[in-house]
Amino acid sequence: MSNEKGRLTWRHKTLFTSVIVLTCILLYRLFIIQVIDHDKYKQEAHSMHSSMQELSANRGTIYDRNFYPLATSLKTWDLYIDGSKFNQNTKTEEIIKMCKIIKIECKDLIDESINKNIQILVKRKMPFSETKLIHQNNFNHIYTLDSFKRIYPEKNLAGQLIGYVGLDQSGLWGIESDFNSILEGKSGYIFSEQDPFGRQIKLGLEAIEEPIPGNDIILTIDKYIQNFAQNHLLNAINKYEATGGSILVMNPKTGAILAMANYPEIELTNKIIFDDNLSQNSRNKIISDIYEPGSVMKLVTSAIALDLNLIDKDTTYFDKGYVDIGPQRIQNWDLNSYGETTVKNHLIHSLNTGAVWIAQKIGAERFYDYLNNFGFGTKTTLGLSGEAEGMLRTNKSKDWYPIDLATNSYGQGIAATPIQVLSAINALINDGKLMRPYIIKEVINQEEIKAIKPVELGQVIKMTTAKEIQQLMLAIVNDNKYHQAKIDGFNVAGKTGTTINTINAIYDWDYTIASFIGYVPYESPEISVLIKIDYPKGEKNLGGEIAAPTFSALATDILEYLEIAPSEEMVKKNVR
Repeated sequence: MSNEKGRLTWRHKTLFTSVIVLTCILLYRLFIIQVIDHDKYKQEAHSMHSSMQELSANRGTIYDRNFYPLATSLKTWDLYIDGSKFNQNTKTEEIIKMCKIIKIECKDLIDESINKNIQILVKRKMPFSETKLIHQNNFNHIYTLDSFKRIYPEKNLAGQLIGYVGLDQSGLWGIESDFNSILEGKSGYIFSEQDPFGRQIKLGLEAIEEPIPGNDIILTIDKYIQNFAQNHLLNAINKYEATGGSILVMNPKTGAILAMANYPEIELTNKIIFDDNLSQNSRNKIISDIYEPGSVMKLVTSAIALDLNLIDKDTTYFDKGYVDIGPQRIQNWDLNSYGETTVKNHLIHSLNTGAVWIAQKIGAERFYDYLNNFGFGTKTTLGLSGEAEGMLRTNKSKDWYPIDLATNSYGQGIAATPIQVLSAINALINDGKLMRPYIIKEVINQEEIKAIKPVELGQVIKMTTAKEIQQLMLAIVNDNKYHQAKIDGFNVAGKTGTTINTINAIYDWDYTIASFIGYVPYESPEISVLIKIDYPKGEKNLGGEIAAPTFSALATDILEYLEIAPSEEMVKKNVR
């Protein structure tokens, strides 16, 4: 008997083993809670005994280069009810009075306040007039917290560039989106202790972490030049019954962008969320849409040959009015022949045959090397999202043919954005130096001002070459008695372009893009301008008929605004 009592039965062993296993599981679970997930459970425990309310940070202001606000934040207030102070026996006169002030229905709000025992957000972005009345009533359980509302004082000014913020105060497109991390700042918080029922403990701990405001951004855009550009673009669209267009104004010496105008425009108001074409209208076509530059490219082709010492302005070729590349024939835009013609006259009359002849002297290898150096086929590193690379087939591409060299020489079969095209021509204007286009002038925070300096990307052609092409650009306008880009009192240099687009793979003269690139004053360039009018429907559809006079009218306004005096040479000529 004694041996049986001292012996463990299988039931005892099972029980003992179970206790050991359960103890190990318990110890393992305690180890997970106390060591591995210590911070997690500490946070959960903390959240049960504390509340945290976010304090909005003031979003930075976007200014034009002269510190006119283009996007700024207006102080508003968010209205809250402390639901932890209400129950079935609480008088609700405060809530009823509050509802009358802000003109809302009260019943559901009273029920929520009594039943939920939480902080209830009643209204966001409350104006000062309502906030003042709330504060005057000295409510015990109703309070406000500072917040901000984004406003756009100029509404439709540079809407595609400036962008817009959503309900969460984050940028949706444009500067607001691309530089959101700079503008948004850092939210603050109010921490307070609460009891197990979610009610704030009056004598409990309370801490405030103040929000950090966002940085301000000063653009290179000039409010007045931008307004001129948009007005003249709209006038041209209406006058020539065009479907759209763009105007880009830059400082050719620095690469600073002074105006970016697109049509259709977009108005930065609360109604914007109801725009069915928002995705299209908010697109900045100056950086996102590519087009064939047309005869403007003849300047680049001529500059390359001048830089290689293959031609000068008086070099001649025989113009038959056409040139055959294999089985394909290229003709001058006016279908005329000019016989023995100089390089200068080829540019003045914008002859396709001359551009093809020059490109053949250059050769494909050197021609495309230069185009790459000018920035064609690559983004400009402007820093704005949505920028297109353009389209450039080179002699190293599998789908390239000799006809491409010919057509590329006068701006067909190659596609670029307006910002790429004007940046390349600016290199000719700026003595051969290619500047990186830029849109941010300064970034300002609470401690410092960070200025963005112009960046030179390289010397793409010699200074002497640039001087020669500048003289030719002047001759294009000055030597044509009726050129519509002329401005009284100023020497204007520039080049028209007319892109003939295709319908069903056939070029159609009734389906054009009319463009002009010019700069002024010729003696000391202050502005360079690209005018692009898409698909005019009236009788006029050429760059010289549509874009050139638009340039003249716009540049006249800008010169007057900038208080740039006419050249002495032109003044003397007019006096005579």
